[in-house]
Amino acid sequence: MDQRTRQIFRIAGLIIFLLIGIKILNPHIKAIPESIKAIKSLDYQMLFCAILFEVLRFVFSGYFLNTILGLFGERISLGQAVMIVLGSASFGMVAGGMVGSAAASLQWLRMRNVKTQAASMTGFLPIIFNNIAVLIISLMGVIYLFGLNALTPTQLKAFIIIFILLVSALFLFNLFLRDRQKSKRFSIGFMEKISSLTKKDYEESKIVHQVDAFFMMRDKFFNKGWIKPVLGTTLTYFFDVLALFFLFMAAGQTISPQVLLIGYGLPQLLGKATFILPGGIGVVESTMIALYEQLGIVTHVAVVVVIAFRFLSFIVPTILGFMFVFILQKHTPREKSPGM
Repeated sequence: MDQRTRQIFRIAGLIIFLLIGIKILNPHIKAIPESIKAIKSLDYQMLFCAILFEVLRFVFSGYFLNTILGLFGERISLGQAVMIVLGSASFGMVAGGMVGSAAASLQWLRMRNVKTQAASMTGFLPIIFNNIAVLIISLMGVIYLFGLNALTPTQLKAFIIIFILLVSALFLFNLFLRDRQKSKRFSIGFMEKISSLTKKDYEESKIVHQVDAFFMMRDKFFNKGWIKPVLGTTLTYFFDVLALFFLFMAAGQTISPQVLLIGYGLPQLLGKATFILPGGIGVVESTMIALYEQLGIVTHVAVVVVIAFRFLSFIVPTILGFMFVFILQKHTPREKSPGM
C-alpha cells in the first residue's frame, strides 16, 4: 500500500469515528430544537472570546513544547511548534495513538535539526504532563461529586481504574529514574528480550545514550527546569477551561468555576482512556453533557455549549492538524552532522 493510499484510509478512519461519535450523542437529539434557539441567541462577543482563548491554548501548547526543548538547549519557532503539536495529535488519532503521536513529533523535530535526545523527550514528556494535569482536575471533580453522592457507579469505577493505571505508570517512571545504572541494565535486558522475539538487532550504545538523556532531563528538570514546562501546561488547560466558560456566557448561562471544572475534568479523563475512539469522541461529549445536567444546567444549553466547545477544541484543531501533517512532511530533510 503506497503512502497516498494509507493517508486516504487514515482520513476515512477519522470520518468513521466521527460518525460513531454522532451515534453516541443520539440520546440528546430531542434537545436539538431548543438547542437551535439557543444558538440563535448566542452572544457573539462572548463567542469571539471563547475562540480567542482556544487559539491562546494552542499558542501555549507550542510554548510548552519549546520549554521541553529548552531543557536540552534547543528551540524551534513558535509557529513550527504549534504545527507539530497539532499535527502529531491528529496523526496519532489514526496511526498508533500516543506512540504514533510521539513518533511523528520525533521525526518532524529531527527534520528540523533538533538532536535526538531533545526530540525524543519532547515527544514523550507532554503525554506525562497532560495526563497529570487532567488527573488533578478530574480528581477535584470526583471528590466533589462523591461528597454529593452524585457520582454514578459507572463513573466511579471508570475513574478508579484510570486513576490506578495512571498512578502506577507514574510510579514506575519515577522508579526508573532513581538509579542510572540499574535503569541501563533493565533497558538493555528488555531490548534483548524484544530482539529475541522479533529477530531484529539493536544497538546497545543507543539504548545507553537514551537512558542518559532521561537522567539528564531529570537533573535539569529538578534544578528549577520544571517551572516553565509546568507553567506551559497550566496555561494550556487554563485557556481551554476559560474558552468553555465563555461559551456558557455566550449561551446566557452563569456558571461557577467549581461547576465548570467538575464538568470539564472527568470527561477529559474518560476520553483519554477510550483508546479505540480518537480524542474520546462521543464519550467526552456525552459524559460532559450528562455531568452538567446533573449539576443543574438545562439540557439544551449543555448540548449547545459542549458541542461548540468540542468543535473548537477538538474538531477544528484535528482538521488543521491533518493539514499541518502534509506541510511538516514537505520540510527539507536535514543533513546529517556529527553529534546529531
